Amino acid sequence: MIEGRGRAEGAMGSELDVVSPFGPLDALAETAHRLYLDGYGERAIQACREGLHLSELAGDERTARYLQFVCGVALHQLGRAAEASEEAGHLLRRLGTGAEPVWRAKALALLAESRVDLGMTALAMDHLAEGQLIVTGQPIRTYDHLSATMSVALALNALALFEPADELMVQMLALTFPPARVRLNVAQEAAVLQVSWGAMLEVAGRGADAWPHYATALSRAALMRALALEVDYPEMHARAEAIEAFVLMRTGDTALAEGRLRPAMAAFRLREELAETQIARIALAMASSDAGHRTEAADLLAAVQRVSSSTQLDVWGLTALAVRARNAVQHDGRNEAADALELLAQISLSRLWEDRESRFEALQDRIQQREMAEQHERIGRAALVDPMTGLGNRRRLQQVLERPDQRFSAVLLDVDRFRAVNEEHGRDTGDAVLQRIADLLQRNVSDDDVVVRYGGDEFVVLVPATREATATAERLLEVVRKEPWLEISLGLRVTASVGLAGPASAAEALAAADAAREAAKRAGRDRLVVA
Repeated sequence: MIEGRGRAEGAMGSELDVVSPFGPLDALAETAHRLYLDGYGERAIQACREGLHLSELAGDERTARYLQFVCGVALHQLGRAAEASEEAGHLLRRLGTGAEPVWRAKALALLAESRVDLGMTALAMDHLAEGQLIVTGQPIRTYDHLSATMSVALALNALALFEPADELMVQMLALTFPPARVRLNVAQEAAVLQVSWGAMLEVAGRGADAWPHYATALSRAALMRALALEVDYPEMHARAEAIEAFVLMRTGDTALAEGRLRPAMAAFRLREELAETQIARIALAMASSDAGHRTEAADLLAAVQRVSSSTQLDVWGLTALAVRARNAVQHDGRNEAADALELLAQISLSRLWEDRESRFEALQDRIQQREMAEQHERIGRAALVDPMTGLGNRRRLQQVLERPDQRFSAVLLDVDRFRAVNEEHGRDTGDAVLQRIADLLQRNVSDDDVVVRYGGDEFVVLVPATREATATAERLLEVVRKEPWLEISLGLRVTASVGLAGPASAAEALAAADAAREAAKRAGRDRLVVA
């Protein structure tokens, strides 16, 4: 999960997005998030649930969904996968169909990661396919998009789908706008991914393939240390050193590894849910065994296996098993028990690696199916869109007219003297005026209104009968009148004649609004007439 949710962090990409993604009660979410990051999972969950109640009372949906997400992440890290899955489901229902896609991706990633731990891999793959398509569909330019991308990467990592997870990590590492604390968190997750990847390959008997990943892990751990110094975060600095020590142990540099490891382990809280805790224990177990401290080594490895056994893809538990075999051979020589341990770890991780490859193919199949479905949907939508303005076209209007059971009020807006605009300022200016009108309409109507380009310079807004439409019509007349048209062309002035009618069937309301629009023109233009 991305750290550092401060309001200065609203821009995460190549262009600054100044729109704050946070709600009025964001301090509640910030408090819960900080508790989670500091290792107080239970307190974070309690703070989320209390804050959620207050946010709902205040109608602050943005803060409510942050709290629900933090609650789900904290539950998952505490090993309460069933509750985390339930929380992710609540978040998806809260988001509904109108929320930003990246928020759906965050919820889907949490759901996927929880269901991996519950052994529901096929369902997790479905969620991940949709989430990955969302986050890779456009460059990362917002905090929420960055957070969603990290969530999807971590869920992919949970399935040992290292390649697509690391592709997302590389994208996030390349960002320049995130504050140093956020970049630190990205570097940390990216380093853990690479060291996990290397460990899995090494224990599976593919040591030569593991070393490039260990080298990348060292590079990312060095970035972690630099950023941790920059933001004065000693614990993260120590966690970076734990990763470095593990890699140094695997490459045989025991003295240097142990020299870093013991001070590092004393400098950060060995929270069971942290990968670095298990990484440090395994490295220290190897160093302790080398020094002849067999009991200490055995206790450290047993602690890793106790924690790791709660997850489905037990990379660190099996690595600990392989190190137990290595330590046994070191002290007792080759024997059946040590060989059996080593073989069990190797076979188990080899099987995980093979399963990983089939999961990768299954994920790609799901993504392709979703891409094809979305392409067909886009083609269908394009047939209903006016290419110049992006509004609905007459075919879209016809769809509504063919539903006589629904009642609407119709607002018909006609640009005054549009022919003169084209003649005096040129057709490019005329096109720019129509596009600006379309933008004004979209920004000043409700989500459930139907907005179409009715003719050359005519626009229609159909307002459901459940809402009063007079305020909408008056607002549209006013925003057109007050728009700074001189920005488009010197001397340009644009007004509109607006007719309003209904509620009635769409066809009846439109006919009456057309007559009202004509009355507005006859009365001198730049006005609203209600039928």
